[in-house]
Amino acid sequence: MKKKSIIKSILQLKCPHCRTGDLFTNPGLFKYSKMLDMPEHCAHCGQKYEIEPGFWIGALWTSYPIIVLIITPFIIAAVTMVNINVWFLAAALVLTMLIFFPLTLRLGRAIWIYIFVRYKND
Repeated sequence: MKKKSIIKSILQLKCPHCRTGDLFTNPGLFKYSKMLDMPEHCAHCGQKYEIEPGFWIGALWTSYPIIVLIITPFIIAAVTMVNINVWFLAAALVLTMLIFFPLTLRLGRAIWIYIFVRYKND
């Protein structure tokens, strides 16, 4: 079987062990009450997702750089543009963060678990 791409699997939010099963139970990003719901184990290979209690707290470290990438253009705009309205920039930043919030949390979790669980090509 051909090895599946790690980048593609992370972006598709797939299990790090088999790269087939879904990491999240709800495929929709904008159902905020259920956006972080995950099964205990992968439906395809049985990999346990929460490796230890509090495991997902570490995902904050992987979602932080994603948030920095999103915020950076706003900081550059604030520094370089002389006649920009600060309130407009702040509103645009808040709106952008609300739109990307579910994606950054999910990608942060996906990257975090990929650091600790290795791919096994069955």
